[in-house]
Amino acid sequence: MTNLTLKFTIMKLKLLFLILFSMSLFVAYATEAPVKVAVVNMSKNPVVLGQNYPNPAKGRTVINVEFSAAQAVLSIYNILGKLVEVIVISSEKKTISLDVSDYQEGIYLYSIEADGQKVTKRMTVSK
Repeated sequence: MTNLTLKFTIMKLKLLFLILFSMSLFVAYATEAPVKVAVVNMSKNPVVLGQNYPNPAKGRTVINVEFSAAQAVLSIYNILGKLVEVIVISSEKKTISLDVSDYQEGIYLYSIEADGQKVTKRMTVSK
């Protein structure tokens, strides 16, 4: 072997060693990491938030909801996270007719909170 070939082979072996060493550190770290358990509220009556229709919305859109609490809160946010509108819904009301004629064209997120649960969907408003 020439001197240059020997140096190149040593460099490849060093690189291989570094790769294998870093992988073994990752595996060791991943197997020793503590496991965190998240407790999720699994109510017998889940909160259901339907997709708005029509989507994209022009003027008015309809959203179907289901929940067992006395009331729920429907919040609408623009894509930047700014709160646009809040609607308090009684348990008797299962269909929300939302006037979006004053909304700017774009993407919005709407979420319902009830029974300790929160569900979020996306809607598009076009002019």
